[in-house]
Amino acid sequence: MNCLKTVSVAKEIGKTRMWFLSSLMMLAYFLIFFTMFQTFGAQTPLVDYGFFIVIGGLTAVLPAHLLLHCIPIWAAGRKAKFGFRRNQWPYFYYSSQHPVSRKLSIISTVSPAGVITLGAVVLAAVYPAHTHYIAILSAVNFGLSTYDYFAFRQMLSAPKESLIEENKTGFHIIRPMVEPEVEVEKESPAS
Repeated sequence: MNCLKTVSVAKEIGKTRMWFLSSLMMLAYFLIFFTMFQTFGAQTPLVDYGFFIVIGGLTAVLPAHLLLHCIPIWAAGRKAKFGFRRNQWPYFYYSSQHPVSRKLSIISTVSPAGVITLGAVVLAAVYPAHTHYIAILSAVNFGLSTYDYFAFRQMLSAPKESLIEENKTGFHIIRPMVEPEVEVEKESPAS
């Protein structure tokens, strides 16, 4: 295999800038989501269950986010894992043990943002009295997806036949080696 590019979003963007962008995206998403549903949705009074519901929801967002990264890889019959590492940023990670196709890697990268955002829109439409909780939790997921957006952009620019191989600092975009076709000369019949 031939490595086309090594991508490290953490080195490219920087931790401080990534935290800032993530926080900014969380805030912007919350404001837009909540304002849209409060303005154009059902005019239902909001129901308050207290601060512990928010804390419980926030502790569930991160594992759900990581799980949604792994589900497409598992569905394709590949091995993937997710977890926490204290000594390296990003602290929470998911990875596949072997290189996966560009298409599968893209699906795996965008699935948490897509699934949770779509689910949040449906839930906010069905349960308008809980829009504030739904907006907070989906905004946190959207902020967590900031890292994924930068990785997604790099994967989109990779050749279609390339593979994505995870490593501790990011990922490698690799091209599988193709055996050159050997042309065999056909002998012409003797005249």
